[in-house]
Amino acid sequence: MRRWLQSSTGLKVISLVLATLTWFFVKAITSDSRLVEGVPLEVRVRPGMTIASASAKTVNVLVRGTTEDLRQASRNELYAVLDLTHIDKTGYVVVPIAPKSVRAPRRVQVTSVEPADLSVRIVQASE
Repeated sequence: MRRWLQSSTGLKVISLVLATLTWFFVKAITSDSRLVEGVPLEVRVRPGMTIASASAKTVNVLVRGTTEDLRQASRNELYAVLDLTHIDKTGYVVVPIAPKSVRAPRRVQVTSVEPADLSVRIVQASE
């Protein structure tokens, strides 16, 4: 047994087991999640255009992180930005809201957004 532990194969196996246990421990610590409701939603459009109506003004965001980080993450630190400046037509548009659209502190990870889509009506600014 002692000879096996001193061999490079034995050390590799022990290292692998310790690394796996460490990974499970860290994952368990950072796997809390919380739903933050009423996160403000900002929709950006091209100059000369405006939003006549939108299906939502806020979104609900599911965030993940450590218990302490989630406790400190509030609605004030989160906001969603939907960039529609690439759309040059007027009318109704349905746009998906991805987790990457939500600006969040570094210490938390956005996992999902509700609603998943936003329906907006884009009009010329003079209308």
